[in-house]
Amino acid sequence: MKEKIFDLFDRIISNKNIDLIDIEIKGSTKNPVICVYVDEPGGITINKCTSISRELQQLLDEKDILGSGYRIDVSSPGLDRPLKNQKDFARNLGRFVKILLTQDGKELELTGEIKKAESAFVEIKHKNTSSQIEYDAVKKALIQIKWK
Repeated sequence: MKEKIFDLFDRIISNKNIDLIDIEIKGSTKNPVICVYVDEPGGITINKCTSISRELQQLLDEKDILGSGYRIDVSSPGLDRPLKNQKDFARNLGRFVKILLTQDGKELELTGEIKKAESAFVEIKHKNTSSQIEYDAVKKALIQIKWK
């Protein structure tokens, strides 16, 4: 069910140049809550989330996938959501990130600015150097708030 809804939503949302990050289905079978996480470069606005929510609700009603007892919540993924793939890193270029990674059998922690997000690696500028980290080596990556 989740994959079917994700694919349906992704077709609508991607036409708007917005990324569908994830969906979660919570609540009961009779009254499910569909949590939809979307983002775009520079961050998603509340108005866009509201507009997307209305459009997705209309789509679900037309397709009659969940009946009438569901609710849709559309929001940004939030700063505490881990970066998982190239698209996530690309969307956060210029932001600071804390990465836990495995390199040569050792666990390392690296904090720095996301400079590039290529297909095979992310480039992080930290301390006066840059490191290219393959996505497979990343165990966890979280955006960090940089206080000035």
